[in-house]
Amino acid sequence: METLKNESISNLYDQLLESEPKPVSNFVPDNAAEQRDAFLNGDIENPDHNYPKLKDYDFDATLEKIDSIGDRILQNPDLNPKHTEAYEAFIEGYKNKTRLMALATQFKEAEQGEEKDTIAKEFMELNIELHGEPDEETYRSLLFEKVSKINKKTCAGEAAKIAEELKDLVEIPEGSEKLTRFSPSDETVSWMHEIVQGLYGNMLDKIPEGDTFTASEVQSIFQDILKSEFGESADDWKIDIESAKSINVKTAEKRIVIPEDAKDMSVGKLRSLVVHELGVHMLRSIIGGDTDLEPLKSGLNDYYDAEEGLGVVMEQALLGEYKERGVPLYLTAGLAYFDNKDFRETFEVKWRMGALEKVKDGEDITTEAIDNAKRVAYGSVMRIMRGTDELPWFKDLAYYNGSASMWQHLENIQGDDLKFSFVLMGKANPANIEHERLMYETKSN
Repeated sequence: METLKNESISNLYDQLLESEPKPVSNFVPDNAAEQRDAFLNGDIENPDHNYPKLKDYDFDATLEKIDSIGDRILQNPDLNPKHTEAYEAFIEGYKNKTRLMALATQFKEAEQGEEKDTIAKEFMELNIELHGEPDEETYRSLLFEKVSKINKKTCAGEAAKIAEELKDLVEIPEGSEKLTRFSPSDETVSWMHEIVQGLYGNMLDKIPEGDTFTASEVQSIFQDILKSEFGESADDWKIDIESAKSINVKTAEKRIVIPEDAKDMSVGKLRSLVVHELGVHMLRSIIGGDTDLEPLKSGLNDYYDAEEGLGVVMEQALLGEYKERGVPLYLTAGLAYFDNKDFRETFEVKWRMGALEKVKDGEDITTEAIDNAKRVAYGSVMRIMRGTDELPWFKDLAYYNGSASMWQHLENIQGDDLKFSFVLMGKANPANIEHERLMYETKSN
């Protein structure tokens, strides 16, 4: 294919980003509230959601566009041969995510039987390729710990009944008490605490004293930080207040979104957001964008776990305290994947665990607490099974796996300032040897 002379890799890459497949936004049903209420009322066994964005999605046209732009990048005479594999992996990642959404659509439309089983098998294989899969030893260890704490309580009344029901619903394999999970040493946490103070001290100093902050106040603080700490590098970044569930850094758009209904944000929460959102998501994008490898500004293939993990690591290092993150979602995925529980069965376990966790020793539970536990459990199961309503989607394992793997990496490189410099060099996974090699070989623009 002949490459147009005016097609720079940077422009082609920006065109490719326009075709980014977005399962999160496309796995949004239009009958969510209706199905949730029917499920919680016991009117239906399992939800059956409509996904209009998937039905309207032209998967073939999207794949064709990704292939076309990808070919023009890979055949561009200005392409550094050392970067070819990175672009190939990035393009393949886009195609796989598009294919995953197509399979979710086919699964929803297929009748029970061999065809549906074949689609499910391919979906799960691609799901694991994209996001990894739960580790059974980790899952069993987490489940054992959660249930053991509940079993040690003396429950009364309705709570005692729920505790007995939970025992019937959850099987704890023999030897689960011997399973272990990774946690960083105190030395590594202390080392990272000092690094965070040095890296983000000036940013954090921009947060004024006060009890809580509104959306507009957070916007003003972020703008001050961008101007004073990022300078010209952030000139084309915007901070918008709009309808959103949480503060979000949209690197492809160079935007930071603040929810319009954000209010009463504490100083501690705001400090965490500064190091997570600005100090990781935005900073790594800006540094990566200053190199000759375009994907470093938006994310190399397989970067996501490390990206979210580092955000969590920096929050925890700021406080000087390690704590596992994403455990509820990990347990939800494990129940569906290892114990083969469907939506309803997973929900019945999750709401009981959630309710009993909050019951004080020797006390009963209120109807309000039960209802709240059911709503929370439903949201957790829905989040893991969105898109198909039956198959666990492993994207949200990143919250547990990402932070654990990044703390493990930091444990391995503790005290090595050179190695640590690659942690923030762009949107990559510093624990991935291939990503590390690419970062070694990039040049600043």
